[in-house]
Amino acid sequence: MDTLGDTQESGQQGERKLAAIMFTDMVGYSSLSQVNETLALKLLDRHQKIVRSILTKYSGREIETAGDSFFIEFQSALEAANCAIEIQSTLHERNQNHKPEEQIMLRIGLHLSDVVQVDDRLHGNGVNIAARLEPLAATEGICLSEDFARAVHNKLEYPVVKKSKVSLKNISEPMDIFCIKLPWVEEKIVKPKKKKSTKRILKFAIPILFVTFAVIYFLSSLATYKDIQKRIAVLPFYSIGGDTTEEYFADGMTEQLISSLSNLSELNVIARSSVMKYKDLERNIKEIGKELKVGTILEGSIRQSENKARITVQLINAQTQENLWAMDYDREVEDVFELQSEIAQRIAQQLKVQLKSDELRKLGIGESVNKSGYKSYLLGKFNLNRSTFDGLSKSISYFEDALKFGGEFARTYTGLADAYTLMSLSGNSSIPMSESVAKAKENVLKALGMDESLGEAHALLAYINFKLEWNFDEAEKEFEKAIELSPGCSRAHEWYAEYLMIRGNFGDALESMQKAYELDPLSVSVNYGRGKIYFYNDDLEDAASWFDKTINLDPLFPEAYASLGETYTLLGEYERGITILRKAVELSNNKPSVLAHLAYNYAKFGEKEKAIRVLEELNERSKKEIIDSFGFVPIYIGLENFDKAFAMLNKSYEEKNSSILSIKIEPMFYILHDDDRFDEIVEKIGL
Repeated sequence: MDTLGDTQESGQQGERKLAAIMFTDMVGYSSLSQVNETLALKLLDRHQKIVRSILTKYSGREIETAGDSFFIEFQSALEAANCAIEIQSTLHERNQNHKPEEQIMLRIGLHLSDVVQVDDRLHGNGVNIAARLEPLAATEGICLSEDFARAVHNKLEYPVVKKSKVSLKNISEPMDIFCIKLPWVEEKIVKPKKKKSTKRILKFAIPILFVTFAVIYFLSSLATYKDIQKRIAVLPFYSIGGDTTEEYFADGMTEQLISSLSNLSELNVIARSSVMKYKDLERNIKEIGKELKVGTILEGSIRQSENKARITVQLINAQTQENLWAMDYDREVEDVFELQSEIAQRIAQQLKVQLKSDELRKLGIGESVNKSGYKSYLLGKFNLNRSTFDGLSKSISYFEDALKFGGEFARTYTGLADAYTLMSLSGNSSIPMSESVAKAKENVLKALGMDESLGEAHALLAYINFKLEWNFDEAEKEFEKAIELSPGCSRAHEWYAEYLMIRGNFGDALESMQKAYELDPLSVSVNYGRGKIYFYNDDLEDAASWFDKTINLDPLFPEAYASLGETYTLLGEYERGITILRKAVELSNNKPSVLAHLAYNYAKFGEKEKAIRVLEELNERSKKEIIDSFGFVPIYIGLENFDKAFAMLNKSYEEKNSSILSIKIEPMFYILHDDDRFDEIVEKIGL
């Protein structure tokens, strides 16, 4: 920090004035950054938004932000003190609804002094004093200099009390310090220490503390190292030979190994959607380890020749890039499932995983297949993962071929159920929704009939019960069963989080989505889902942050833009929100549901003519294409035509449109809550 002397020596000229100076600092930020950088950055962002939203009310001028600290100037001591009180009160209230590791706690130091302003900077001894006061504040507390305390005495909501006389670094004279006595803060008096007793204590205390902390650090580092080594990513296998039509086989091997390893409770295995982002990219193992926060990485390659396959695998320490284990396998295609189980067991041995009896049994299941059946199955999975309507149609055809060619095993039926489920939800199916739902249910039950221990199939059954059949009690039972059987299945945690969110259980929903995020950190749907939970829980700043992260992962995802735009309109930033909503409409190619949200916001903020034009456009389009009834609901709510809104909601119920499931938590529906017709619909749905 520059001092007044520094300013004079450099020849700079400035304006001398009296200013109230505030310094803030987050408690424990540096330590948290070393343990959980993602959470630390999230809390830092939230902290900055809260402080900035408050300081403007009190004419505070932000001079500098360095990491987790603020340097702020006020024109009056009273405004600075009231600003500090509101910051600490707001954070304290927020912390009551968050886990300890997600709480934001600040220390604040305040000083009133003569300073010199050069350009936008402040200089002088008073700046140094304010900076030295901040660390003396209690956690969640506010520390004051004597000059500042005198200026605000008997003018605040809370009393100002003297703490002690202290010596500050680079300040020649000891000074009295004070605090604002906040009811939730336990203030401790800082007592001066005698030099002799200090020396005597330090003589013995320093060696003891050094040894104690060294032992604690060693043990905690050892535990952390072991934990991170059991967090593993299976990178997409290379297909050697240059035939891109054979990549389905390499992708299939990658996915099946992820599935096998995910059944082991001691391992945290990164999900397919995150690791597939590294396909066809130049790989830096150390960087990938940092991005996915894993300690171990499995790489492999496959070369096919007629009915044989050569598979090479190597297990790598992500931090040191040391090769932990490697093996070449030459096998018949029919033996591929058995090989996957063998590789999974060898990885478990290398990472010293203690396998439970049921986990051993799962790894020991080796379903024999013929080449044609297995190829059709893998092509079915390959097309299913494309997540397009054409891909879904092809995947169903391939899965059915697999059954004809002898690939009748639980995974094939699960794949079929997955495809029919996604087709039911897409709204673009060439078959009636009731038929696709029935086929989804039929196939997942066949899968479980063949292998009751298949956690992924239980998760899919739960999702069908939840999103397609609205059988919520059965859905919850199946979700719990799926997570019990396959705790490493990211989709089970993600879908369960969505279910809990719809039921209004936001705390547990966030916890479940956090587990999904740990397993699938680069998943667009997981990051977006987390944003939706915050949005529905009225935590709009966090919602905006997660929607931004989603857009960074997929800059062409229109729903993320639509949600971000709506979040900004709720935060009062109408122009910014509308601009982002228009971008969403553009990216979605005028998708009706996205257009409807834009029209709702037009109407809500006084531009009803624009909303009516969108309504007319959708009515005209509905003569040539199928538009869900639910897509009209936001527009009618915005235009306050509630009779029409309820009519469309009832049609949506009859159509079994899953979008209606958010009716109790969606902010735009709050205006309908006092209407008896709303309660009738909620009761019919079973929410």
